[in-house]
Amino acid sequence: MSTFVVVGGAGRTGRRIGEQLASGGHRVVVASRSSEPPLDLTAKPDPALFAGAEGVVIVAEPPKEPDAAEAAMHGGVSAIAEIAAREDIPVVLVSQIYLTRPAEHPEMSARIEARARGEQALRESGAQYTIVRPSWLHDLPAAGVRVEQGDTGEGRVSRDAVADAVVAALFDPSASGKTFELYDDEDSPRPDWPSVFAALHPDQ
Repeated sequence: MSTFVVVGGAGRTGRRIGEQLASGGHRVVVASRSSEPPLDLTAKPDPALFAGAEGVVIVAEPPKEPDAAEAAMHGGVSAIAEIAAREDIPVVLVSQIYLTRPAEHPEMSARIEARARGEQALRESGAQYTIVRPSWLHDLPAAGVRVEQGDTGEGRVSRDAVADAVVAALFDPSASGKTFELYDDEDSPRPDWPSVFAALHPDQ
């Protein structure tokens, strides 16, 4: 039985990720502001929370206030990445589309830019990582999913599909060092994740 820390595991997507891991016989540590002990991404995380973990998932929503979003999605992600790099713990970061084009959503640009800085801090940390960028999230069952790179698409994606991708990435080294987007696509088959990950281009 492996232990996984899910930062933001009390949220709608985080719960699905935790449930998948638990159903596979793994121990899940939910880290959130309501957990015990609590984790506030805007504050320095306690390295003890990650002791013995086989992987970390970060699936937190950014605060609406720009300074708090920067502290959580850049500062908090960076701090966890440093711990993960030091302890050799793989990280899967759930981010979002529009990271390379924040001007398309000016009402969210501060949060988007904070996420982008968090992504880059993770890439530069030395930790083994995968970055999953969902499109607009919904709670309906997953039908099909399309995987892209380059952050040019539009659409929606099921939280279930995101959880599938995250859990698969935790166990597949070929997902390491790669960033990709997820979209609903009824015409696409259920992904064979090892094949999908192997075909992705690594981050530059």
